[in-house]
Amino acid sequence: MQILSYSEENLAVSLSNDYTSKEVIAAKNHFSYLKAYLSSEEIAAKTIVIEDSYINKDYLHDYASYYAFCFEEYPKFCKRVHFFDSEFTEQDFKNIVLSTEDNSSFWKHYLGFIVVKPIPVTVLGYTILKIYPNSQDSDNRSFWGVRDYTIHLYGNEITIKSLAFQEQDSVLAACATTSIWSMLNKAAADFHTILKSPNQITKDAGNASTDGSRLFPNKGLDIIQISQAILNSGLVSEIKHPDYIVENDQEEIIARFVSHRYLKKLLNAYSPIGIPIILVISVPNGGSHGLHAITVSGFKQNTPVILEPREEISWLSDNITKFYAHDDQWGPFARVEFADDDAGIITEWTLKDKDLHYTYVTDVIVPVYPKIRISYEDIEAIVLGLDRILSSFFDNKIIADLSWDIKVEFSENVKGQIKKSSLDQEEKIAYLTHSMPKYLWVASCYISTYKVLDFTFDATNVSNGMMGTHLINYLPSDIKSSLLQFLKNNKDNFERLFPHQNSNNYYHFIIKQLSK
Repeated sequence: MQILSYSEENLAVSLSNDYTSKEVIAAKNHFSYLKAYLSSEEIAAKTIVIEDSYINKDYLHDYASYYAFCFEEYPKFCKRVHFFDSEFTEQDFKNIVLSTEDNSSFWKHYLGFIVVKPIPVTVLGYTILKIYPNSQDSDNRSFWGVRDYTIHLYGNEITIKSLAFQEQDSVLAACATTSIWSMLNKAAADFHTILKSPNQITKDAGNASTDGSRLFPNKGLDIIQISQAILNSGLVSEIKHPDYIVENDQEEIIARFVSHRYLKKLLNAYSPIGIPIILVISVPNGGSHGLHAITVSGFKQNTPVILEPREEISWLSDNITKFYAHDDQWGPFARVEFADDDAGIITEWTLKDKDLHYTYVTDVIVPVYPKIRISYEDIEAIVLGLDRILSSFFDNKIIADLSWDIKVEFSENVKGQIKKSSLDQEEKIAYLTHSMPKYLWVASCYISTYKVLDFTFDATNVSNGMMGTHLINYLPSDIKSSLLQFLKNNKDNFERLFPHQNSNNYYHFIIKQLSK
């Protein structure tokens, strides 16, 4: 055991090993990122504790499958470097470790750890670091892709919220493998899926690399291989393709990217189920762009602003200003902001590029539980028709625009929200005692910040069926009656807004629900 005061020099020393000097560590992108993260005002590390001879399960898998067969005698023991935002001496720490009293006031200063692997260069192994806390000016952060980790240190048990991170091992795993590994660290806790080592994930991706050569050393996974690895872990993937087209002067398509608006809608929509989302991004690197994968676990969303009524539909997700992603080439919870154009994002890669070339999202990979069969796009198509109806009804009656929020939710969470709502007791009982599928899509309609309606849809249904389950009304009774009459008077205009007729038409669904 070794106790060091936190400094840039001591951080480099603590992350070095017999194969990787502190000078090599200091030149890595990870070191640049970690020293900024740990010394930030929000984290503010003060002390480093180095735990020697640490056994790490993920490294052991890699060691047994690859490093043990090298001629070089790589060790199988790692070291674990812990961080605290308080100052103490070695004797102070020994006293705490030996104490049988409640020392929770000491352990609340714990910031997490980094496992240092005994191999060359790619030394950063299993890492758990505390998330950015909410503060007075940033209370809209939502880290939905994290979980509680219980850490045992010298006979003491500490719990912090985080999402596991590790550096890409260029021998055994490429960036996509590491992104899947981080995602499964949350999904395995919530969905009883299988958490595997990067080595196992790479094997799950297929029997050969994308060019037909051997998997190890790994050269990277394509989207099909990523989806196969996710499937073999117990989840399925929804692949979201670009919606933003870049053309040259001859109107030829030269690039396709995912737009800001579409990306924000997807991150917002799937965040309630808590599975981190994988982005394939095109990053600036040495004068060109290369494909890379990162894992999104949270975002920051500003308080909605009041908009005047307009023809274009409004989404609450437009208020997302940045998101947080694990980038195995930099570090955990890297801030990603939206650039001035409609598709560019500002990543650590962008900031490193001297010409400030933007990063772009080329594909979004959404891991979901297999029972969630209805996609975001299925629900948005219905909401576009609902917005036409409600906008017509509220025309010239409201001073703020209608805004929509689409999310997939656990039904028990929806019932919890109903229980806290302004509905009367009888209405609450009716919803709370009604049998619901485990997963629901919920499309909420707001006027300013006031929720007026919730439309719920069975996320486990088929897209050709009647997915609608309930319309939860928060409007006063007189407005509800006016809306019902308005719908009946405009059947010819509104019935054709939806592709399905008769029982599957959402025009009839609204009337039926409002008539109850």
